[in-house]
Amino acid sequence: MGVIIPDELYNFIYTEDIPDQSLWTIALGDANVAMLGPLFKGMFRETTDVDSVPQANDTTLDGVIEPKLDKFEFDVPVGERDEFVEVWMQYQITVYEPGGGTVLQWPVSGYGKSELVKDPEDAVQRAAIVAMREAGATIATKFNQQPQIKDWLEGKGYGTPVTVGQAAPGDTSSAAPAQ
Repeated sequence: MGVIIPDELYNFIYTEDIPDQSLWTIALGDANVAMLGPLFKGMFRETTDVDSVPQANDTTLDGVIEPKLDKFEFDVPVGERDEFVEVWMQYQITVYEPGGGTVLQWPVSGYGKSELVKDPEDAVQRAAIVAMREAGATIATKFNQQPQIKDWLEGKGYGTPVTVGQAAPGDTSSAAPAQ
């Protein structure tokens, strides 16, 4: 599987000027790369970093996956009674066929919450990391359950995984042990 990590993900910095508070700058580029690179390596038999989707005649890859950070929001306590910072983010995961055809466009969200101790920017960073981990866990555990991915994998000859003790599709022999 080819993996495209776009420059905007590598260099992701979110800034927002909140009236009556301050200018917020949240840098997540390194954290995005630190999460997504190992995540994809663990999901596929083999990964290769690529800069773009290969041409249709390229048979070296089964496909290409490209994550983008689509949305990022955060909430910082204003009153003295509020003790938590919250972050919500959404990645857009796109899987391409070699040649550029889109197999899947999948929005994956993550939510994070962190206690506001001393440094509000540090609390936002911690909450963002929690949100990223949640999104990463969803990608890792739900990716192959997406109908478009199931169909695509079967078309590539990878088929549906068989659970131990169950007969493979089309297998007419009994999965139960002989008595």
